Amino acid sequence: MAVSLPARLLARLPTVEMMVSGCILFILATIPLLFGAVHPIVQAFYTFLILAGLGGWLLYSVPEWKWQGFFRSWLLVPTLVILYMALQSVPLPLLLVDWLSPTRAERIGMLNQLAHTELTATSISENGWAGLMTVVFLFSLLLYFTTLKNLLHRNRQLLLSVVMVIVSLGLFEGIYGLLQTMNPQLGILWLPNATKAAQGTVIYKNQYAALLNMCWPLSLTGGVVYFTRSQQQSWRGQKKKEGAFPAFLKTFLSLPVQVHFFFLSAGIMMLAVIFSYSRGGILALLLILATLHLALPLSRQMKGVLTGLLFLFLAGYGSLLGFDGVIERFSTIDESGLNRFYIYASSFPLLLDHWLTGIGPGSFKLLSGVYLKEFPENLLFDRAHNEYLELAIELGLPMAIMCLGWMVSGLVVAGKKLLGKCEVILDEARDSFLIGCASLCALLGFLAHGLVDFGWRLPANSLFAVTLLALISHALHESGRGQPS
Repeated sequence: MAVSLPARLLARLPTVEMMVSGCILFILATIPLLFGAVHPIVQAFYTFLILAGLGGWLLYSVPEWKWQGFFRSWLLVPTLVILYMALQSVPLPLLLVDWLSPTRAERIGMLNQLAHTELTATSISENGWAGLMTVVFLFSLLLYFTTLKNLLHRNRQLLLSVVMVIVSLGLFEGIYGLLQTMNPQLGILWLPNATKAAQGTVIYKNQYAALLNMCWPLSLTGGVVYFTRSQQQSWRGQKKKEGAFPAFLKTFLSLPVQVHFFFLSAGIMMLAVIFSYSRGGILALLLILATLHLALPLSRQMKGVLTGLLFLFLAGYGSLLGFDGVIERFSTIDESGLNRFYIYASSFPLLLDHWLTGIGPGSFKLLSGVYLKEFPENLLFDRAHNEYLELAIELGLPMAIMCLGWMVSGLVVAGKKLLGKCEVILDEARDSFLIGCASLCALLGFLAHGLVDFGWRLPANSLFAVTLLALISHALHESGRGQPS
């Protein structure tokens, strides 16, 4: 029986899952392009897209969910943190605030006295609207993670699509940043670039370096995935006859174009990180490279040859651009480190005064002028330049310790299951395993970079970090399922 034309047209229409997958890829590909979505309007657009598009799909899939498992999972801690942030922005009776946060209540009392007001209720947060915006955005990231994790389990092709989008975006940002290094007049989109540093479409160079440090490990591992698929056996055979390096070079030149694309993209992104002149970014790059060297299930000889070629590429092209600026940046690291120490020491009383409840997200810049007194009056710090210290100031010590314990325990569990494995049992689990290892290494570098900068605060970086979490979770699921019986 012939199929009618409308039926054939309907069969060609994309399914709901395909549309949601396309939405995820669109978000990944575009969120860094307008200054990393740092503007509230741009951030609100992507938040709405996640809440309406991905959240709608989750509601559509509710009957297939096991909600009891959700509340027993490790997502419970971030859910509690988000709820606590929302509570910080809710007006409470002043007597209750006086018990929970005496310093906050004292400031409100002084305001009542000086402005002749009679406020009887206030929020724990110093910046309630910023706190609510943060809550909504973090909730959207929770939905994004849950959606991506479920779609990766349903559609095996989505994994490489996500990696390809991240690599392509990172390659664009890397090339753009290197062009800025060679021609500072190029600017950051329509804004002038005051420095010679690579910054891509992100205004702050440290956040730019943090973004690329989440992209190039996936690119490097993507090359390894295609390499092991196509030529690993032939390389092993040639290695016995010709030696490691000649065999690798001969095999490398005969590889598919995807391998060259991934390896070249990784080199360009790493070069852009170096010429962002972000010292924290460069140190994080070295940390990621070291952990990747330990984590990837490749032979020691292959790792050595691959690392050698990578450093040869960076040294060769980096010398054309000149390493003088990089060396100069590291020559002033003592002075910069001392300034950071002064910021931390001056911020510590702010933590002590609000150790129980915190001051709320986005509130540091409102109180830094009061507490950071050792700096010029015209110099205002809106960030503590240490994500962990600022997190403790915003949430209070109890919630910050719980959050930090959640992160550390999650990394330890994932590390034990992924890092150090030399073999992956099933071929179908190998790709997800390799990408999960790379994601874990990239996330470690991202978290380490947070010790000296505030890369987490860029919405694009937060979304990319959550994407890495989803890839790690998928790798744990696949490698567990691929264990031999």
